[in-house]
Amino acid sequence: MPELRKMLRWFHIFGGLYLGTFLFSPLIEYPSALLAARIVSVGLLLSGVSMWQWPRVTRAIRGLQGQ
Repeated sequence: MPELRKMLRWFHIFGGLYLGTFLFSPLIEYPSALLAARIVSVGLLLSGVSMWQWPRVTRAIRGLQGQ
């Protein structure tokens, strides 16, 4: 778990840097950069929610394994 948390933390740092660069630069005019920003933002959202709800997810998995 600590390795996963460290990896997700770096993903959030680099993803945030990309989104900040995207918003404050002329990259916003390029469709491919817009697609990449959308993909990065969805990835940041999903990984953030998974880190936030990790204890609940692990309890649910343990409950399913016990059945």
